Amino acid sequence: MARVSKEYYEFRKREIIDAALKVCEQKTVSSMTMQDIIDATGFSQGAIYRYYKNIDEILTDLLSRIHIEQYESIDKLNVTITSKYDEIAALRGLPLNKETIEKRRAYVAAVIREIHELWADELTKFMYPHKKIEFEFLVLANNYPERARDIFPKVIEGKDINLMFSELAKEIEDGVITPRISLEEFRKYNDAVYHGILNRAFAENSLKRNRDFDESNSYDLRKRYETFAYSSCFFLGLEEYLSIGKD
Repeated sequence: MARVSKEYYEFRKREIIDAALKVCEQKTVSSMTMQDIIDATGFSQGAIYRYYKNIDEILTDLLSRIHIEQYESIDKLNVTITSKYDEIAALRGLPLNKETIEKRRAYVAAVIREIHELWADELTKFMYPHKKIEFEFLVLANNYPERARDIFPKVIEGKDINLMFSELAKEIEDGVITPRISLEEFRKYNDAVYHGILNRAFAENSLKRNRDFDESNSYDLRKRYETFAYSSCFFLGLEEYLSIGKD
């Protein structure tokens, strides 16, 4: 192989991952083959293997690309959380009285509401192909655990919103919030509902490709997240504050 610049090498790899994204429009992650990539890129077999030894190396970079492209929305979530909790932190320096407790509770409820609105935006933006591919990677991990053990440790990790839970812990410690369930159970609940909404939305989007799909059964994604926000506030004992400051 002739020596090429690092920039050219990375450009070619991006082309291959672009092709993998297109293949995912027609096939599942676990059924994708090197021949599919060769056909999609128009590269020769020898050219493909200059950049990737096998399909799982391509899948590793594919999932990394998915995570990186979603960083923007996760960063937006964290900016929202940080800006609101900066306001709450300012209140923490004041005497803990009825007025400051009310303000802090209202701020937390506002954060919960805005996070769920941003989650709805993220899911709408990244349903295809990002969320579809992430879902299919879970299926691959279940069906081919040996492949998953090779792929996942090498993938660039996605971002999370652990900041929300650490800040909630401070509000609970100060006695501002008295949740109905433990913070750990609340975390598990959030994770389960978030992925439940995601999987239901993904399933419906798949069904919509069927010409016989009944639109009257359409899944109202934003309504689901409104309900999710309310239930989260309920478990935190903040449901009465959810509408404060809205609009």
